[in-house]
Amino acid sequence: MRWLAVALLMMAVSLQAEAAPVQVIQITSGSLVVEHQKSLAQFDRDVWLKRGDFELRCDRLIVRYRQEMGGEVERAEAYGHVTMQQADKRGGSNEAVYQQAEAKLTLIGDARVEGPEGLVQGEKILHDINTTQTTVLQGGDGERARITIEEDDLNRMGKSTTPEADKANP
Repeated sequence: MRWLAVALLMMAVSLQAEAAPVQVIQITSGSLVVEHQKSLAQFDRDVWLKRGDFELRCDRLIVRYRQEMGGEVERAEAYGHVTMQQADKRGGSNEAVYQQAEAKLTLIGDARVEGPEGLVQGEKILHDINTTQTTVLQGGDGERARITIEEDDLNRMGKSTTPEADKANP
């Protein structure tokens, strides 16, 4: 139980400057190993991370933290069956890297994010946790980045799909 209390204390992080409110990162898993000399914690088996409305799930999570900053998370690396969800966006990849300073998640390997605007796919996708903006950095297997937009998605966004409707709704 003591390691759990230490791990939870270590996961408390601030979003920006000292004036910013403290936002807590919660992590649960089947096991946890903390290596204080290396400033890292490894979570294994059914890992779940939550930060505000952002959630990440994976098989293994390695968290690198700064001891001199009171255990502030610096970077987290997710491996195996990585999935993420934030508001109306869902995504996944083989691996992911979270950079706390920028509040950005890079999905790597067979990456995809789906939201109201459609499905984006590529080898690397960058998701900004603060703005929920998603950017395809690299297409998959040397291909170009892809987006798939369903007709229903366009209708939900208030856009028409036919020239006649475009004339009626300029």
